[in-house]
Amino acid sequence: MAKATKQKSFKLDPEKAEAWLNEHWKGVRACPICGNSDWLGNDEAMEVRSFEAGRLAATGPVIPLLTLTCSTCGNTLFFNGILAGLVEQPESE
Repeated sequence: MAKATKQKSFKLDPEKAEAWLNEHWKGVRACPICGNSDWLGNDEAMEVRSFEAGRLAATGPVIPLLTLTCSTCGNTLFFNGILAGLVEQPESE
């Protein structure tokens, strides 16, 4: 029986992510929910898929995301990793 291999997550370049955020995030960086200014970054690209009524969507687009989470209330911001230049646009088949 073939042994399953664990897929490695896609790591984001934290310096590149920080540079993109510094260039694009204008104004106050406080959480709009609780007012806290301490954000937790994630060095792994997260993803969003189309909703399939609770079933795993095996086809369709997947959007890679840079996420920032408020350290107080958990509010999470999503930034498109492709538009931010952190993930290359996949080639169309």
